[in-house]
Amino acid sequence: MTFKQITFVGLGILMVALGTAGIFLPLVPTTPFLLLAAILFAKSSRRLSDWLLNHKHLGPYIHAWRNKTGLTVAQKLRISISFTFVMAISFYFVEIVSIRCLLCGIWAFWTFMLLRQKTCSEPT
Repeated sequence: MTFKQITFVGLGILMVALGTAGIFLPLVPTTPFLLLAAILFAKSSRRLSDWLLNHKHLGPYIHAWRNKTGLTVAQKLRISISFTFVMAISFYFVEIVSIRCLLCGIWAFWTFMLLRQKTCSEPT
C-alpha cells in the first residue's frame, strides 16, 4: 500500500466511526460521513469498500443516498426517538429559559426536516 492509500484508509475508518456515532447522537450527521468513507475506501481498499457497502446497518444509508430512495420508516422512527430523547434530557437539565426555547426550536426544525425526507417502504 502506498502512503496515499494508507491515509485514505485511516481517514475512511475515522469517517465510519463518526458516521456510526451519528446514528446515536442526534446533532452528528450519519450519511455525509458514511458517503465520505465510501469515497475514501473506493480510492484505497476494495475490501473495505465492499465491506461498507454490504454492511447490514451502514450500507443502507449509502444505498439510500445513491438511489435517492429516502429513509425507511424504521430509520425515521429510530432517528426521531433518539433525537427527542437527547433533546428532552438537555431541556430537563438546562434552567435558562432562552436556552430551553432554543432547544425547542432546534427540535422542531430537525423534526420538520426529518418529516420532509422521502420515505421508502423497504430498505434498499
